[in-house]
Amino acid sequence: MLSWNTLLYMIAITQILTFSYSIMNHAANPTPTLRFGLEIELLLGPRKKGPSHSSWKSLAKDLSKRLAKAGIPNHVNDSNDKSAHNYREWSITQEVTIPSQPGKNLWGIELVSPVFSPLSTNFSPTLVTIFSILHTHYTVLPSPHCSTHVHLSQSDPSPLTPSDLASFAKSCLYFEASLDRLFPSSRGEGYWCQSNRLNPALVGLSLGECMSVIDGAYQDGDGVVEAMNLFPKESAYARAHGWKKDRVRGKVYKWDFTGMLSAPVNKGERQPWGTIEFRQPPGSVVAAEAEGYVILALAFTVGALAYGSSLRVETVGDNEHGGSMEELWALLVAGGSVLGWDSLGEVEGFFARAV
Repeated sequence: MLSWNTLLYMIAITQILTFSYSIMNHAANPTPTLRFGLEIELLLGPRKKGPSHSSWKSLAKDLSKRLAKAGIPNHVNDSNDKSAHNYREWSITQEVTIPSQPGKNLWGIELVSPVFSPLSTNFSPTLVTIFSILHTHYTVLPSPHCSTHVHLSQSDPSPLTPSDLASFAKSCLYFEASLDRLFPSSRGEGYWCQSNRLNPALVGLSLGECMSVIDGAYQDGDGVVEAMNLFPKESAYARAHGWKKDRVRGKVYKWDFTGMLSAPVNKGERQPWGTIEFRQPPGSVVAAEAEGYVILALAFTVGALAYGSSLRVETVGDNEHGGSMEELWALLVAGGSVLGWDSLGEVEGFFARAV
């Protein structure tokens, strides 16, 4: 019996070679320029024989001490400050989207990683240590509100160009259905996981027409962000905040591009853009799964930047389903190959469970 991994390699080998050639020509050495960060949202409580914590701050301080004792530099960011210095080491913040239950000493918490590169050798062992501490000293509870977010950037030595951003956006739309199959079906129902195609700039359009909208915006990076993350003024959130027109708001969509909005002009030059956030993965309670989402996001990024440029009205045609699972697998394998990976690790398990 052939394994799923072997079968996919056999089915998609031609596409893999094609993607690899395209990606290699797109960027001869993309690895040093890629950066990523991970946000792990959890609902934590006391173990039966362990100490309980009557406040979020008490739990955060306890976790911080345990991480530090294990050699993991960290701090408690109780104000959820987004300044750059908070991303030099792991930080612990309160996750307000996870309903805490003070009566049961259950608290929503978010572990935010420092900035890593695909070449980082300490990322995987650090994750293993973190989850070992979590499961040893606390009760880690599943919650439909928990997520594992991956932030992606290519800011050194040069940021993504508007054309790159458009290619990435089109790949996100084209492979949406196949990517969704890698996650629990419930992730498509939550408030935090709306399709980017439901935003006012794309809603009601065919997939090919969506590509045309992105093509029309690609000369302006902010225009691509708007095409992916516009939020309607008719929504309850917009009405509550007194919006008079649609505005950009990315946190409600599977892909949040708002970190790529141009910074204010400084001395005649715009500052480098920030990150794209992949918000679709569900909450991780084991290290291997969290690492798998990072591998998936990085391999997809490398492949998407090259492949998205070929997606247009005429190439998509009437294909409303977008890229197949085999096509997505080929893209990921090719992207991973460029990054120097021999396998896609836990991502192979994601595909096996999707069949």
